[in-house]
This record gives sequence, C-alpha cells and structure tokens, in this order.
Amino acid sequence: MKKLNYLFTTIIMAVLALGCDPVEDINERLEANEPGISTVLDYTLTDDDYEALELSFGNFSSMDDARALIPQVLTDNFPVLGEGSLANVTFAIYDPIRVENYAVVAADYEAAGLSNTYFSGLGEIQDFLDLQYPQAENGDYVSLTYQVLADEIQYTLDTDDFDFIGEELADAYPDPAANAAQYHSFDLRDDRDSYWTEEMILEAINVVLEDNFDNVTGQKYNVSYATYDGTTAAESVTLQFDGNAYVVVGGTSYVLTAADFDAIGVEFATTYPNPASSAAQYDNFERRDGRDAYWSDAMILEAVSFIVDTQYPDAAEGDQFQVTYEIYTGSAGTEILSIVKEGDAFVVDATASVSTIETTTVYAFTNGNWNEPFALDAEDYTEMGQSYPNFDDEDEAIYKLAIFLGRTFPYAEEGDFVAVAYAFYDGSTSTEYANFVFENGAFVNIPSVIETSLQFGNDGTTWVPDNTIAYSLTAADYAFIAAELGDTYPAQTSSMANYGNMDRRSGNAAYWTDDMILEAFNLLLDDLNPSAEEGQKYAVTFDIYNGSNTTETFLLIKTDGVWVMQ
Repeated sequence: MKKLNYLFTTIIMAVLALGCDPVEDINERLEANEPGISTVLDYTLTDDDYEALELSFGNFSSMDDARALIPQVLTDNFPVLGEGSLANVTFAIYDPIRVENYAVVAADYEAAGLSNTYFSGLGEIQDFLDLQYPQAENGDYVSLTYQVLADEIQYTLDTDDFDFIGEELADAYPDPAANAAQYHSFDLRDDRDSYWTEEMILEAINVVLEDNFDNVTGQKYNVSYATYDGTTAAESVTLQFDGNAYVVVGGTSYVLTAADFDAIGVEFATTYPNPASSAAQYDNFERRDGRDAYWSDAMILEAVSFIVDTQYPDAAEGDQFQVTYEIYTGSAGTEILSIVKEGDAFVVDATASVSTIETTTVYAFTNGNWNEPFALDAEDYTEMGQSYPNFDDEDEAIYKLAIFLGRTFPYAEEGDFVAVAYAFYDGSTSTEYANFVFENGAFVNIPSVIETSLQFGNDGTTWVPDNTIAYSLTAADYAFIAAELGDTYPAQTSSMANYGNMDRRSGNAAYWTDDMILEAFNLLLDDLNPSAEEGQKYAVTFDIYNGSNTTETFLLIKTDGVWVMQ
C-alpha cells in the first residue's frame, strides 16, 4: 500500500498519545484496509503526488486548486483514515508578484485628512497608503492613480513649429499661415492680409502643443512666441489642457526660492520671529498647527505678497499670480497660492484653480515604508552585460540582479528588503518586478513558488478544507475550569485540581459527564478565543482517568455563538 509505512508510524504515534486501540489491533486494521481510524497528521506533498494530479510544474496555481485537488491525495495515500481525522498538508503554490490597482477619489483625500483633492508630496502618498493598507507586508505592490500638482511646462515656438503651423493652417488662413512659415512669427498688423488675431494665435498654438504633447488634462504650458508689428517682439501666454483643447488661463507662475525664504526670514523676524527663523533655515513654511514655527494661511499670504511685490513692482490692478512654495507637515510637500492685485494689495484669487494632473505610479512596501521600486537605468543593463536595456530570460535576470544589488547596496543589513523594477522583453517590452532580501551576506530572490499549508478534515465521506484548531488543555486551563465551576461541580473540580485530569468513571462521585465537559469547554474557549468566528472548529484534547490515565478529544464547532459537539 502506497506510503503504508509512513501512515503506520503516524497512526501508532497518535495511538500512543491518545491511548486508543493496541498497536497490534491497529496493525490488523491497516493490513485489512479497514476504514474509520481517526488521527491527526502532518503531510508534505511529494513529486509523485503532483505527478498523480497531472501538475507538471510541481505546484498549484491557486489556493482554490489546492483545496479542490488535495483531498484526492489524502484519499489515495491514507484510505483507512476516517471521520474526525485531521491532516495539515504542506504544498507548493505559484505566488507571483501581484500589483493591485487603486484609483484615488475625492473622498479618499478627505479621509486622509487633506484639504485638497491632490497629493503634494511623497509623504502624503505614503500616509495614504498606510491608511489604505494597514496590514501591508514586504513585497506588496500597488499601482496608484492620483492627482498631483502640475509643474508648468515652458515651451518656445521654434522655426519648425512655425513651418508646421504654415502647413496645418494653410487652408483655414492661407496668407497668415504662409507669412508665419516664411518669417517665423505672428503678424500683429491688423491692416495686413497676414494678420493674426488672438483667437487665430491660440488655434495655432493648439496645433503645435497637440503635436508635441500627450494632451494631459490639467497640465499647464507657458508658451513663448515671436510677433511682428513693425518690430520683432516676444510674447507669451499660459495655457492649460481642459480635456478638449488648450485654453488660456490667467496668472504668472512663480516658485519661491531659497533666497525668497531668506528675505521672508529678515522681513518678518519681528512680527513672526519663530516662523520667520524656521522659514529661512529650512526654505519652507511649517504647516503643523500648534508648533512655534507654524505658518497660518493669513501669514503665508503676507509673506507671498511681500515676495511678489518685490519681484513684480509694476504689477497692475487685476494681475494674477500662482505662487508655488515648499511646506512641511511632518514630511515635505508643496502648496500653490493664487493671488490677484486689488488696489495696493494682493488678495487670494477666488477665481483661480490649482492645476493638477492625473498620474499613475507603482509603489512597493519595503522595510516598513511605501516607495517606488528600485529601477534600473540603461547604464545598469550595460554593466550587467546586456546588449539592450532589458532582460529576455527571467532566470538570468534574477541571477544578475542579485549580484548587482550587492554592489549597489554594499552596506545592506540582514533582513533588508529591496523591490526591483526591470524591463523584460518577450516580443514586446514590459515592466517586471522582483523581490530580494539580504540574508547571510547576499541578496536572495524571494521565489514565485512558495510553500504553504492547509488543514483538511475527514467528514466520514471525503476530505474537506477544515479550520479545526488542535488544542490540548494545560495546567492553567484546569485551574481556570476549577475556578469557574467550583461551586457548580465541587466534587468534579476538586478531583480535577487534585489529579490534573477529569474522572470519566460513570457512577463515581467525581464523574464528568459529556454535558459537564461541554459546559467547561464553552467557558474555556470563550476565554481563550473570545473573537472566534461562527463556524470555527476546535479539537480539544484533555487528560482523563477511566481506570487508567489516558486522553480524550472533543470536536467542537461554534454555532449561533456557542460551542457544540460536531
């Protein structure tokens, strides 16, 4: 019989522990292939088992497959085991890196405690991922889609752009288009056939931007171009893609520099001594309310107005500015303040909107933090001997990456975890991910095939996935039962406390009936596992005296909030 020796050993050990049938009787039942033996065993699937299941790769592709197929292995290998038997089965399963997709919605920003519907820095992204995935483990990946502040792109129309305008708009505006292509400028003389109106110029710039960029909604562009009105001049306009076209938006963009923060430190040293000193030292505004260096919205408006007034002393009524500056909230970030000139002062521009764009980035959880996976440069592939900036063999990639990481992180410590993103070519190029951990002086790949375990129980007909917890009573457990039921069953608990077992001799004054034991185990299990879910099973083994010292096992299941016999 297949694996008979293993089975015999396992069952004999169980028999000795449980004080059941004599060894020779078990042997006779094994040889007779007599079913119905109950025991608990550990078993690891072999190559023969995978082959019998026609699993050519020696592993399961999913937990569902394992749950469906392992019962056949247990039936084939242990035909004599019957109802009540438990098998803890260890097996191999294919566990590739899975990247979860998550799109951040407006409610998510609010739930994360943000007043804006965008992330202004990595710190806010990390805080959100910690909130969203509190149980994250090393090697977890998330492809996060979210809004970020859009950096304004500077673009100047060159001779090629004007040539392109001449071609694209030749039918719509023949004379202006030809003139622009010839002179590489827009003619602003309204009495000429080559005259360009503001609307026509906007249309021409749209043609160029659509040809050069990806039409990212929310992205801003400051476009400079040459004009001619008798003399050549340069003009600029700020545009934003609204989902359909590039439209004009108001305001001059300005980013506070380190010199600006130094100037703020001097200007506001008397009015706001601690905030001013902090701004000058760290080149940012402290935004944590309650800190001595805290900058309120009103204070920031004062500081920004001071800088803009210094940089643009000729600003006129209605002139708009969008000012970007660094902040600190426990982590680094940025904010944008839109202001407009009203009279002699700058006020918050209520009509302005912050420019954001949607972006998608993959983050990996490593060493307690969310960060982008370590990415390879083209030079890195060359260093590893690749002809192209990619790998085309997975085994080769893993081998070389392990060596490369050792060189890249020479001071890695035991247990350090690294997530790697690399280019892989198999007809087309895609991004693949691999996880490495530093062990015994080297980086070791965490394989995609891992070992795991499931427990199965025999229901008398077949083996089924089973959540039974095998538990043996301890001295503390007997003491607990004695304390809880001492008044109810004084003779039984006194005997139990004296001998460390339950008397199972019917008719004896200290006799524990099944119902009494069940009552005791309800109290005990509720104390041991108060949050046990409905359907949780226990195999509770306890010491008894029935004329000799041995053990019994009760199979219990939580049903309607109480523990009952299975």
